[in-house]
Amino acid sequence: MRNDRPIIELPRLIDVRYNAFEHIPNTIEKLKLDGPAVLIADLQTMKIAGNRIMEILDKNYQISPILIKKATLNEAKKVIEYYQETAANFAIAVGGGSVIDITKFSSFEHKIPFISVPTVASHDGIASARASLSDSNKRHSLEAHSPFAVIGDVETLSKAPKRFSISGCGDIISNITAVLDWELSNRITGEHVSQYAIALSRMTAKTLMASKDIILKDPIEATDTVLKGLITSSMAMCIAGSSRPASGAEHMISHVLDETAKTPGLHGEQCGIGSIISMYFHGGNWQEIKNTLEVIGAPTSATQINISSEEFIHAITTANNVRKDRFTILSSGISKEASEKALVETGIIN
Repeated sequence: MRNDRPIIELPRLIDVRYNAFEHIPNTIEKLKLDGPAVLIADLQTMKIAGNRIMEILDKNYQISPILIKKATLNEAKKVIEYYQETAANFAIAVGGGSVIDITKFSSFEHKIPFISVPTVASHDGIASARASLSDSNKRHSLEAHSPFAVIGDVETLSKAPKRFSISGCGDIISNITAVLDWELSNRITGEHVSQYAIALSRMTAKTLMASKDIILKDPIEATDTVLKGLITSSMAMCIAGSSRPASGAEHMISHVLDETAKTPGLHGEQCGIGSIISMYFHGGNWQEIKNTLEVIGAPTSATQINISSEEFIHAITTANNVRKDRFTILSSGISKEASEKALVETGIIN
């Protein structure tokens, strides 16, 4: 047996239900967390949920809040300093990807546990053990740890703009092509794969695709379905010890768009469209992915997320430079002509 397999670290408790916030004190007690804590949020998520959680915990816990602005290493350092000032024993992340990534990384560096409290169901980093932070306009995927617990208040999450949960759907659906890239790398480079992580990741995407009609009609059920899918996707990454089960060529395309497009779309929106393209190059059923995205109201064309044809072509042709250590369907390079043909045939550009 290989001795370089990753240690699997998963959340100890996952509470996804209506009014889950009201049960946070019980959750903390079950986890045997005590002493001072720091609540990390941004200005908006503090208003949405942070203040309410502070009130709920005020009677039994000393909670010190700190507001962050962007998902940067400098912001993370400020949070670590605040842990030291407050003698924090644990942290609570209340927010979206930026807040959770900063808390995930800072608590890992400071060696304290954290609780993940998402306010939008838009990304699969909710419970993963990787953090995406930027430094000097360059984004880094950093080692972190998974949360002790995930608290998903379905009522609060369902009130977020629908665009965010739809973005979450795109992120989950893109698992389909991410695992194809991982399996391709196994055949071409001999990279080790985790069949358990692949099975979990693929099942998560297929389950969501089969639930597309429910997602379209019922916001509460949609929130519950998408959030559980994002958490399950995060767990697949924990089992793999990397983001491989949920991040392939489609994510690399998205990363390029984040850095070069004038007005990038949401992460999951770009990954969903990127998954159509990736599946096209894999020679698979890209129409099924596109149809699912269309049914749930997700964008399937570049113009729907204000990306120009030139920007998308550039993203495909340069995506192989994003992570040269990760083999994907785009690693050998795709010409401008082939990229444009693929985008036109899939209807992403005219």
